[in-house]
Parts: sequence; structure tokens; C-alpha cells
Amino acid sequence: MQYIKKYKTGNILVVIIGILVSLIILSPIIWIILTSFKSVEEIYSIPLTIWPREIVFTNYLDVVGKLPEFPIYFFNTIKVTLGTILLVLPLSAASGYALARKDFYGKKLVNSMIIAFIAIPYIVYLVPIYILEDILNLLDTNLGLILPYTALNLPLASIIMQSAYGELPGELEEAAYIDGASSFQIWLRVLTPLVITSLATVTIFTFIAVWEEFMFARTLMVETSAQTLSVGLPNLKVEAKSWAYGTLSAALTLSLVPISLVFVILRKYFIEGLLKGSIKG
Repeated sequence: MQYIKKYKTGNILVVIIGILVSLIILSPIIWIILTSFKSVEEIYSIPLTIWPREIVFTNYLDVVGKLPEFPIYFFNTIKVTLGTILLVLPLSAASGYALARKDFYGKKLVNSMIIAFIAIPYIVYLVPIYILEDILNLLDTNLGLILPYTALNLPLASIIMQSAYGELPGELEEAAYIDGASSFQIWLRVLTPLVITSLATVTIFTFIAVWEEFMFARTLMVETSAQTLSVGLPNLKVEAKSWAYGTLSAALTLSLVPISLVFVILRKYFIEGLLKGSIKG
């Protein structure tokens, strides 16, 4: 009985510490969200208030009325992010299947090159990519970001999918071959439906990486009409004037909505993938 009490007390302490740490980490985001619903008078009132005395939506209306560039940045980011994911998912699934289930000449070399690519800092690729896109007239285009983002996120995604396909029993593939299925049909119809959790993990990682990426977006996208949120949000401070913290907070809050939705929708598969990996280890 004493052991059970100590165990329960330990669990309670872990939960309390976890909540406190989470609040500390999330406090800037929580403050921005709460500020976005405050009036201008309340934002500058003394003493400062944490919770809005009165919830107002004026700041969100000002995002559209006073920040005409925000919708451009927002939809550019949506297009680039979705375009990258639509390329990374099938390519990583195909490469992961090949690396996990097939034997071919140079397989070890390919695996080594993928790991080496991940280990090299991304900034090393920036100048050659810029020169290449300048030659191909891809600067200031959505495709000019989608292609580099796909190349940068594909190695890690391939490793995740290689691990996922490698865990599946070989009997499934053998039974499908006996039934006359081709390698493509086995990959698409038999094995891929069993690695949905890993695909969800790849989707979340890729979405976050692309949505918040700054270095390539800042270098490759110069024109305002082509910029994404990571580059455009700092510019909104000038457009909204430095004192318009309510409007800026509303813009930042809106930029967090897509990431939050993706995680909420896919969190079940994402958590299953993490638990599966931890149990295996």
C-alpha cells in the first residue's frame, strides 16, 4: 500500500511538472493569442492584463483591412507547403519501400549518401540552388520553393519510411507475389496502407519544416507577391506600424492555425508512430 501511495504521488508530481514546463514553453504563444482579442486601450493599460476584459475581433478585421499583404503571404505559404507534401509523401514512400524491401547494386552507398545529406548544413546548398533557379527562371515562383523544400525534406522522410516498411513481415509480400501482384501493386495496395502512421509523421514534420522555413524563402523569394509568412510577417510590423501589437498578434495567431489543425487531425497517427518506435527500442 505504501508503494502504491508513493507511485501515485510520483505520478502527480510528474504531471504537475509537465504542466508547468508546458505553460512556460507555450506562454509566448498564449500571450500572443490573448493579446489578439484585446482592445488597443487594454493592450496599453497599466497594470497589464492577462485575460481580455472584453473579447474583441477588431484586430482580425484590421489584418485584412490594414495588412493587404497578409493574405498573399498566407496563401503562398499554403501552396508551397501543400505542394511540397504532395511530392515528399509519394517519393519518400517509394524510396523507403525500395531501400527496405529490395536488394540492388549500390544500396549501402545510397543509404550513406542520404545520411550525409542530412548531416550537411542546409546553408551549403543555398548558393548552388540560387544559381540554378536563376538560370531556370524559378526565382520568385512557388515552384522555386517547392522543389528545394522537397529535396531538403526527402532524405529524413525516406529514412522514416524505410524503417516503417522494414518492420512489416515478409510473409505479406510473399503472399501477394503468389497471388500474382506486381511490385508496384504490393507497394501501393498491400504495404503502404499498413504504414499510415509513418506517413502521418512525415506529413507533420514536413509541414512544420516548410511552414516556418526562413533562409531559403528569404533568399529565393524577393518580390512581395512571392513571399511566404516566415519572410512576410516581419514586414507586417512596418505596414501595421510598430505600435499595432493587436493587429500583429492577430496575424501571428492566424499563421498558427494551419499547423495546429494539421497536428490535431493527425495526432492520433503521430502518437501511434512515436509509441511504436519507443516500444521497438
